[in-house]
Amino acid sequence: MKVLLTGGAGYIGSFVARELTARGHAVLVLDNLSTGRREAIPDTALDVADIRDGDAVMRSFARFRPDSLIHFAALKSPEESMSDPARYFEVNVSGTVNLLAAAARYGVERFVFSSSAAVYGTPQVCPVDETAPAGPQSPYGESKYLGERMIESQSATTGMRFACLRYFNAAGAATDGSLGEFAHEGSRQLVPQAVAVARGLLPRLQIFGADYPTSDGTAVRDYIHVEDLAEAHVRVTEGLDRPERSGTYNLGQGRGTSVLEVTGELRRISGAEIPMEFAARRAGDPAVSWADVGLVQRTFGWAARRDLQDILSSAWAWHTGVTAEA
Repeated sequence: MKVLLTGGAGYIGSFVARELTARGHAVLVLDNLSTGRREAIPDTALDVADIRDGDAVMRSFARFRPDSLIHFAALKSPEESMSDPARYFEVNVSGTVNLLAAAARYGVERFVFSSSAAVYGTPQVCPVDETAPAGPQSPYGESKYLGERMIESQSATTGMRFACLRYFNAAGAATDGSLGEFAHEGSRQLVPQAVAVARGLLPRLQIFGADYPTSDGTAVRDYIHVEDLAEAHVRVTEGLDRPERSGTYNLGQGRGTSVLEVTGELRRISGAEIPMEFAARRAGDPAVSWADVGLVQRTFGWAARRDLQDILSSAWAWHTGVTAEA
């Protein structure tokens, strides 16, 4: 396949670029490098461009002529989206419109969309499956849901095959320590923040919400190893060889873990203290969210192979430059 990968210099995108290349596919990354890094994809072709620039998007498509598109480029903070919703709709929705226009013009056959569990909001039942009603609680979640609907509509009119992948909380680093998350200023992801505290780079870990209706009062999420996530994206893209496989799929481990369970396991792995302070819940954050992953397993034969210990051990090794003891 010839795969155009938007946001491919970012955290998850760079792992997908690596997996695609390892499987023999031609890859062009389109990334504005606002949070992505060139050093994450040193041997991959790169067009530095913003998906909001429709002319630049068309030029990349015209030059590369992809048959497949994997779309990661987006803003991704539910909290930030509550204070600046217009920016989230401009990037996440208008940018996707530009990509759909280019995909239609140049006959893209497969469109894989990096969606989010934020589409579900606070699920009524967990594990949540793909038949659950959408109920986004933030402009970020709403922007992802709008992207899904636009892609599905274009598929219905053009025959383009698609997969909207609603994944949960990506974390971890390459098992061999060669690639991981470059935490940027303003990043609020739990695992890199907790690792920074364990290393003494931050004074304490701020935990948002200690009064959720969960076993220990902290939010429960489905954490998925970034290598599992990358393998899933490639497996799904390759597997979109029949129209009936088009649809929406959850990606996760299929089990929930609380914030305090994550920090407890990281404390065990690192041998370090993780001072914490509790703050009020963040707007737009659900109490619990974890996935039913049966549909993607049945359709594409994919299942996560790495657990929480693998996630945290690899993240600790990446950020410290050493291999942590299991």
